[in-house]
Amino acid sequence: MWPTFHQLSDFSHELDFQRPLEELPRLAPSFFVPPLENKAQNPIMDVLKLEALNTNMPARNYEPLFPKELAVLSLDTSQVMKELEGSPTRAIQELWMQAAKRKLGTKNGLLSWDRLRPSHSNRASTTAFLSEQTDLVYASARHYVQPRLFNPTHSYLYVTQNDLLSSLKTTVLGFSSKFYVWEATSEQFIQIGTEQHLKKGFMLIDGHDEVISESFLSRFLRIGTLLRRLDVLLTSLRTRSAKEGPTVHALAHALSTTISFLREALARCAAKQDQFNHDNLPLLAIWTHFAMYEELLVTLAAMFGRDQTVTPKKYTELESSPVPLLSRIYEHLNLHFERQSPSLTCAIISFILTSTSQEYIHEVALSVGFGGQPTEKLSKPSAKRNEYEFDADDEDEDEEEDIFDLLDKTETSFPTFFPNSVLHALPAAQKSLVLFRIAQPDHPMLISPPKNVFIRWLWTTEEIIAAWNGSALPSAPGTIISSPPSPPCLPNSYVPEIADFIMFDFEPGTSSSDSSLKIKDNSYVTLSTFIDNFPASLPPITPTLAELTSLTFKSLLDHASTLSTSLLDLFINSPGILNFRSHLIVLRSYLLMASPSFKSRLLSALFSDAGEYEIDITAHSMSIRSLRKRPGKKGKEEAKSQPWAMGLSPNLLERETWPPVGADLSFFLRTVIVDSLDKPRETEDGKIEREQVVEEAGWRLGFAIRDLPTGAGRDKWLDPLSIEALDFLYMDYKPPRPLEILISPDILSKYQRMFAFLLRLLRVESALRSLFRMSTHRAVATFLFPTLTQSRKLLLHFRFIAQAFVSSLSGYVFDTAIGGNFDPFLARLSTDATTTPTSETYTGTNNNDGGFSDVFELAQRHSALLDDILSACLLRSGQRGVGDLLRHSLELVLEFTIVVGELHRGRIQEYQAAPLIQELFKKFCLKMTTLTKVLKGLVDKSPSSSKLVLETYAGGRRRPTGGLDALYHLLTRLDLTEWWTKPSKQD
Repeated sequence: MWPTFHQLSDFSHELDFQRPLEELPRLAPSFFVPPLENKAQNPIMDVLKLEALNTNMPARNYEPLFPKELAVLSLDTSQVMKELEGSPTRAIQELWMQAAKRKLGTKNGLLSWDRLRPSHSNRASTTAFLSEQTDLVYASARHYVQPRLFNPTHSYLYVTQNDLLSSLKTTVLGFSSKFYVWEATSEQFIQIGTEQHLKKGFMLIDGHDEVISESFLSRFLRIGTLLRRLDVLLTSLRTRSAKEGPTVHALAHALSTTISFLREALARCAAKQDQFNHDNLPLLAIWTHFAMYEELLVTLAAMFGRDQTVTPKKYTELESSPVPLLSRIYEHLNLHFERQSPSLTCAIISFILTSTSQEYIHEVALSVGFGGQPTEKLSKPSAKRNEYEFDADDEDEDEEEDIFDLLDKTETSFPTFFPNSVLHALPAAQKSLVLFRIAQPDHPMLISPPKNVFIRWLWTTEEIIAAWNGSALPSAPGTIISSPPSPPCLPNSYVPEIADFIMFDFEPGTSSSDSSLKIKDNSYVTLSTFIDNFPASLPPITPTLAELTSLTFKSLLDHASTLSTSLLDLFINSPGILNFRSHLIVLRSYLLMASPSFKSRLLSALFSDAGEYEIDITAHSMSIRSLRKRPGKKGKEEAKSQPWAMGLSPNLLERETWPPVGADLSFFLRTVIVDSLDKPRETEDGKIEREQVVEEAGWRLGFAIRDLPTGAGRDKWLDPLSIEALDFLYMDYKPPRPLEILISPDILSKYQRMFAFLLRLLRVESALRSLFRMSTHRAVATFLFPTLTQSRKLLLHFRFIAQAFVSSLSGYVFDTAIGGNFDPFLARLSTDATTTPTSETYTGTNNNDGGFSDVFELAQRHSALLDDILSACLLRSGQRGVGDLLRHSLELVLEFTIVVGELHRGRIQEYQAAPLIQELFKKFCLKMTTLTKVLKGLVDKSPSSSKLVLETYAGGRRRPTGGLDALYHLLTRLDLTEWWTKPSKQD
């Protein structure tokens, strides 16, 4: 089967690497398998023939090999050589016979050569397997069967059990011993003598080979290495800067306490000195006893990124910020609770979390005023007084910080162990406290003395049950209440007021033997007490760590919710300047033009519905300077040369510049606001009073002019004939400082967008009224198309459908879009007059928060209200397409009025105006048809908008019409009978 090799391997000579590859010695097989014969096989007959052959063979001489070492142990030393020389076979047979008669520790007929010696123990294993024999026997057998190969990079050290345990007692505590030394670069223990020669050390215990010895030593080396690495980590934590906060230093203290406890526990677990004299030490019992501490240290090292398999260069950097640091500890604790790790592991991690997070939780509680008021972090460093109180002298020097900048300084990130409800309530409560200190610094929640309350983790069953029932918590586990040593009694006693001076009557050195003056580290006792009181499992009330955390922070959640609702109640129910509902009424009356007096005065100031083009010379003109500029006939001639901006007041065009900026416009618009304010009301005691918000609205409200962009397609506001002619004008509102969070600049910009849209709508309405005045029956027959009958009919028809469109749109905007959304929102904020306090300083609560959780939710809902109004008016950026259709329709109506006005003035002839009106009519019909189709498509996509019935809330309150849901009302107003979808009827 194998070819014959003429040259066999010769390993007695050194290899010659210079010889060619084909001349290397060949490897010959050490066995040969003959091929089977090509005939039928009969294995039974072959076995019988082989058995008969063996039976007929002559007996062989049996001379067993007997090791001399075993002969020394088993036979008498003086007779060993004689018996072996005389009759070795007889001596060996007698030895086996004696071992068989003794039956030392055997229950079967199998005898190993180790049992031949008379000193074999009667307690030996009854099994015949070599691996289950005594350590010495098994180690000897392994050494005989698998001898160690020599390796110059290996260093072997043979130790006895007594020396090893004496050394491990030091190594397991994290210190160098006579066998192992700490290597600072790799942060691990290495065998002594190998640190300089880069050798791999092997320590062999007496009676054990290197495999068992390494397995036995690995646990103790791992414990010592991890404990020492935690010591190095503790040293680095103590050297950190104080700027990193108290959380890092609290972690250092907790880690120091844990290390002290572990060293005390490991010192008690190590073998005692009196055990070293025994021959049979309980190595397995000692090794097993350290298993729980190995698991604990492996857990702590993994939590801090200091695993034994990780080199110092790859250590995980420990966070300085308390949020990720506490989250790291909590996540490891939660992991071990889910794994149901030993109670000792969970207790120590819980102690570290409790000690490390104590100061941080206290700071979080103070940030919402729980247990005291927070320190002044928002004011300037040089300020020594309240940042919201200032004198007249420094009013110009120290400006108030922007309220949004103050709110941005609040903390928004928290550890992962904070429940979701607390994570939602804390930022709102922190910001509410800032607003509270601005709105009402004398509120009882701010001026009340700090209560001795604090938040602590609940671990024992008694604490959890007490917190669940709302009763007083028992003393925390691990708290050692120590009283100062009582001084020795003196014959002359002091009165209680000066009893402390008794110390000066003692002789020198009297109290030097006091235990309180001795430096002794008993910090591990605190942890030991904490572990003793730590439950083996969480109680059924809080079966998980998340439930326990929710119960722990329940008091903080209640205080944060109370603080937020108190501020919300102050803004909703207070009768003074902070009443949010009163400010909303002012915004609705002016910026949304819901006040009839303001709307009428604004119409008189900015718009005109006169049927003739002439300058108004009444007492309502803009200025005396304007009156002096009008010399009668000359002024009329100049006026005829100017285009007629239909709908606009002629007073705005007298300077022949657009926009009409100047002091005259500002003064005239100023009187519009002041004259439209509500009149003061007479009280029961005869005093004339007006609501404070209305009283201050005269200077909080104001018109302003803004610069709009110019360029191709963006300069329509510079043309008085355009519908965007008044876009330069807007209204501004200055809310009180605390209410800036509810009436923010972003919300005011939405009001101003609606104000600009309403100005456009009023402009078109005024232009249509002017059209009706100039297109009476007599005027149409005399001046407007006196000879073109079809054009006259088209004019009247176009006037009718334009008036129907604008009036329907105006009614929809004011009644449905604004009133249908704003009025229900005001109803939610309404208060009962019988429960509203009359004092200026509001300190109570009416529990009427309108269903809002805090002022920030109210601000979001206020912003959403404006979004709904803008959506209902097709003014959102996402509605640009359909919004342009609506704007173009209004533009066509305005262009139609301008063409008729020019015809009425005689600036164009009827044959010139007829095709213009016809073209505008076609465009208007096309726009309206497209607009109704798009509106119908939007309505069909919103099933809820197909209900005309106004749904109500519980209690009879009206439901808002919404944003896109209101478009059904607009479609109904514009095309109730589907007139625009039937082009045949439009002609």
